[in-house]
Amino acid sequence: MATPFNFQTSFMLDKAHFSECFDESVVSQPLNVKYRKSAILAVIGLLLLFVVGTHHYAAFFVVGLSAVEALSVYYKKTWWLWRQMLSKAYNHKIELIIDQHGITTDSFYVKSVILFGDIELISESEHGLLLTHSKGVNYLSKSCLTDEAIAHIKTSK
Repeated sequence: MATPFNFQTSFMLDKAHFSECFDESVVSQPLNVKYRKSAILAVIGLLLLFVVGTHHYAAFFVVGLSAVEALSVYYKKTWWLWRQMLSKAYNHKIELIIDQHGITTDSFYVKSVILFGDIELISESEHGLLLTHSKGVNYLSKSCLTDEAIAHIKTSK
């Protein structure tokens, strides 16, 4: 049986928090892997234009898709941050409760509970913890956690 533990804090879901979350949770890939789909679309579009001789609109459409794909890769973080800042939860206070059963996040819009038994993997980064469980991956910033809370999360898995 886990020892009784109770930690409670709060933080704001602001741009700095979302930026840290993105930086710590997104897996970096080499450039050739990131832009592979864009390059394939560009080659297909150019082949349609010069070799097959199909209608030019279709070929230019595929080339345009390759440009849009390249821009989505280049501006991935900016686009993700913008979408998070449009959410209802942006700039609201989040209550974080860590006890012997699990981790609870509570806000005006969402209440989430991650039980320690459901956590499959805990990955520690420089600025936080990535908790992998059956429903996805959650990020906890170390800036709002104490050393005791971090140790409790690691040992309760």
